[in-house]
Amino acid sequence: MESRLTSLDTLCILSGQSRQHLARTISDLQADDRSLDRPAIPDDHVLRWACRRCVVARTGATLPAQIWAPIHDNVCIRHKLWVGQHVHAPEQQLDLSRTPDIVRAQQRYWRLRRHHGPALIDICQDVTTRLWTGLAHRHYRLVRRAEILHDLVRAKGPEVEPDMKAPWLTAAGFPERVALIHMFTSPRWRKLAMSDDFYVSIDSIAEFHQRFPTGSPLRGTSRIWLTKTVKSSAAEIEYRLGNPEGIATLIAN
Repeated sequence: MESRLTSLDTLCILSGQSRQHLARTISDLQADDRSLDRPAIPDDHVLRWACRRCVVARTGATLPAQIWAPIHDNVCIRHKLWVGQHVHAPEQQLDLSRTPDIVRAQQRYWRLRRHHGPALIDICQDVTTRLWTGLAHRHYRLVRRAEILHDLVRAKGPEVEPDMKAPWLTAAGFPERVALIHMFTSPRWRKLAMSDDFYVSIDSIAEFHQRFPTGSPLRGTSRIWLTKTVKSSAAEIEYRLGNPEGIATLIAN
C-alpha cells in the first residue's frame, strides 16, 4: 500500500461509523489507535481490499484500504463490484453492472445461509466443489456472463490475456455455484440422488440437467462420472449431517 489512512477520528466523521467498528474492520487504522479494546475477529473473516467505491463514498479519499470481511461476501451489493475471491488488488475488483445476476446470486447466497443455517450451507459448498470443478472441465455452459467479464478484463489490459484463475472466471460461475449449493440443501433431492433404484436415480439426474444444462450432452464416462459424483456428494452431505443412510451409501460406493 502506497499510503495509510492516519486519522481515525476524521474517518469516523466522514463515514458516520463508530471508532470500534472502523478499528475492527479497517486494518490500516488499527495502528492509529492501539489502546482501543478491539473484539476478536471471527474465524470466517479474511483480510482483503475494501470496495474501492465504498472507500471513496465513506472517506472522500481514493486511498486503498484493507478490511476484515466475511469470507463468503464476494460482492459489494451497493456498488456492484466483485470484491472477494481471487481479487488481490483494488483495481482487480470487477464491475458487475452488466451482469446483475451475479449481484443477485450474492443476495440469494446470504438468504440461504439465514434460512438453512451456516453449518448446512458450509457443508454443501465444500462437498459440491469437486462436482463444480468437474462440470467446468466437461463444457459446462456459463451463458454470456463469462464472455462479458472476459471482454471487460481485456479492455482494461488488451496486451495481456486474462489469467484463467483471475476473478472474472470465478465471478462468471458464481450464480451457478449458488444454485448448485441450493439444490443440495434439499433433503428430498438428496434422497433421490442416493437411491439405489435406477429409475429414481435417473429422475434425480434429469432434474439436475434441468437446472444445470451443459454446452454439449455428456457422453460415455462423463455421464457415469456425473451420476456417481452426484450420488456420492449427496451421501457425503448426509454423512456429515450424521445421517446413517449417508454412511451406508458411501461404504457401498
